[in-house]
Amino acid sequence: MEEIAEELAKNQRAISVTEFFERNKHLLGFDNKQKALLICVKEAVDNSLDACEELGHIQERQKQPVTLPEITIEVKTTSDNYQLLDDKQNVAQMMVSRSTFTLLFQGKSQEKTIRGGKVSFEFGDVRFDVSDSNNKLSVLMNGKQLIIRKNAPIFLVRVLDNGPGILPSKIPDIFGRMLYGSKFQGMKQNRGQQGIGIHSAVLYAQLTTGKPVKVVSKIKSSKMAKMMKVEINIVKNEPIVVEEGEAEFPYESGTQVELEIEGLYVSGSKGLDEYVRRVALVNPHANIIYINPSGEKTVYKRILNRLPLEPVSIKPHPHGLELGIFTRILKNSTERSIVSALSSELSRVSRPIAEHVVKSVGIDYKTKPQDVTREEANAILKALQSLQLMKPQTDCLSPIGVEELEGSLKKQFSPEFSKAIQRKPEVYRGMPFQIEVAVAYGGKITSEKAMLMRYANKIPLLFDAASCALTQSFLSIDYTRYGIKVENKIPVLPAVFIIEITSVWVPYTNESKNAVASYPIIVKEIKLALQELIRNLSVFLSRKHRSAVFQERINLFEKYGIELAYYLSSLTGIEESKIKKKIAELLERRKDEIKMNVEQSLDTNEVVSDKVKSDISNGSEAEE
Repeated sequence: MEEIAEELAKNQRAISVTEFFERNKHLLGFDNKQKALLICVKEAVDNSLDACEELGHIQERQKQPVTLPEITIEVKTTSDNYQLLDDKQNVAQMMVSRSTFTLLFQGKSQEKTIRGGKVSFEFGDVRFDVSDSNNKLSVLMNGKQLIIRKNAPIFLVRVLDNGPGILPSKIPDIFGRMLYGSKFQGMKQNRGQQGIGIHSAVLYAQLTTGKPVKVVSKIKSSKMAKMMKVEINIVKNEPIVVEEGEAEFPYESGTQVELEIEGLYVSGSKGLDEYVRRVALVNPHANIIYINPSGEKTVYKRILNRLPLEPVSIKPHPHGLELGIFTRILKNSTERSIVSALSSELSRVSRPIAEHVVKSVGIDYKTKPQDVTREEANAILKALQSLQLMKPQTDCLSPIGVEELEGSLKKQFSPEFSKAIQRKPEVYRGMPFQIEVAVAYGGKITSEKAMLMRYANKIPLLFDAASCALTQSFLSIDYTRYGIKVENKIPVLPAVFIIEITSVWVPYTNESKNAVASYPIIVKEIKLALQELIRNLSVFLSRKHRSAVFQERINLFEKYGIELAYYLSSLTGIEESKIKKKIAELLERRKDEIKMNVEQSLDTNEVVSDKVKSDISNGSEAEE
């Protein structure tokens, strides 16, 4: 038996995080070509927007002129993509761009130009002979004919920004070492939070085309930009610099990222064009230039000349904090006593509160935080959570803003009605979060049913809607209580709804970051925000209906007023023109009276039923 154990032990080894995600790329969202193209664009754009905002906030603190974000997104088809098969078994991959052929075989790639309709590739003792005659491809592997199957095309994704740039020494690790970054070091709002994003795009490029990421970055103090081509050592999770040099750059500072990937470009609600439009909607301070694979250029000009609020790092809040995280905080604390550790490592825990809690659980004030047992830590945490502590600081969050949301909706949709609601910050698992909702009705919106746009930290969420707390909360509202028709739980009206969660750590359901987990407090806050929003929309719709009825009556009176004047003139002998004048005066007076009555009734919220009012006041619907 011991020999068997030794034999089995020979196959046991640790794998790197990169190797894990190479085998499980679906966990990162790369489970189809359409999502893959969008995710690669998304990760690069998220980094660019964060970098540009960080630059602007530093300039604000230093009293310098602020550089507002300008992001250029270009996606274009570069080559056809073929799979080479031997008896239905995948052998190699071949990419063709005009006269340039690239062959990917067993993780290695070669690029050659075809001459005379023929070109050959050699990988050790394996030889591929490719011929292209009259646009008909043929491939032999060591003399054996291979089956050629056309795959999704290859796209070049290029994202350029005017941010601060990246130090040349940091470029390899930022793009070539997974779980490397700064966004998960502190508790403040960022678009990225796991250190996986852009690395996953680089990994996907390697898997599908064998091409490294090309990074061109310039810092302000440099005359020229630094160019590097970087790939990831899958086994060691280490960067490999394939090529480096210098390059020109269009801005004083910034970064450009280029990836060649296998993907699929589609239009529609889950396509790349819609993603960019939604990014522009919640980033009104940025200029976004977008060139799609069809060569169409769209410019989303900024409507605000100021940056969003700068988020500040904070400490974890005891309410919602879990025991495992709390014990790790104590073990890693540099403070000398448990009282100092509690007051310095946690948000809203002052020294007097810390002393009171430690005394209540019977622990010596001078005990080192590392010496606190798990049972004692649990007692401390329970005691802290039983107190009515102040809510966590809100300056760690940078929400979109009510005015900003309404302004963006008006610009994109020219609606008849728009409204945004912002809830006060709340806490889940010790993490502050804030909910914003908005609606636009009518205008350029012509769809029969309402559309929901989901966002997390200003990132559009286009996939996995069914498993997302934002969608589930939206569908759980009983819109009929507000006089709005529904079909399959969706409001039947031409409207666009926005739900945004802002948090220092968004609870995504998986690493692909397409859906938010259904924590009860998050669901409750979304429902309360939606109730208030829909109440406002209901008031507008009632006003619109009453105005339409009123206008219909006026139109009828105006239509028959001429005939009435004629007959009255015939009966009374009074001049017809005088009667018409009196009718017009009466009509204007009635218009003002009816309009005032309508507005007064709306001011008293007569359009909202008693049941809805009670739900809103006590939050009963949100608790369901």
